[in-house]
Amino acid sequence: MTLLIVYTVHSGDRKTASNQILAYLIMSASSSAATRAYDWISNWGKDEFTEMASASIGVSFLAFTAFAFSSLISGYNFCNRNAS
Repeated sequence: MTLLIVYTVHSGDRKTASNQILAYLIMSASSSAATRAYDWISNWGKDEFTEMASASIGVSFLAFTAFAFSSLISGYNFCNRNAS
């Protein structure tokens, strides 16, 4: 993924690079939040906070999926823009 980000930044397609960077940041934050929510549940049990945290983690994974799909579309358009 890092090589694709570097390639797209140097080639001038900043939209694709920003999509990839945001997707990576969302995935990293979601993974960290999932770990902390699991620790919270195992130490203090399940309550309203952990339910909201779990819902937030689920929504951020959906956002990651949307950004990943957007990056795929941008990459396809980038690779095929000289073909037509």
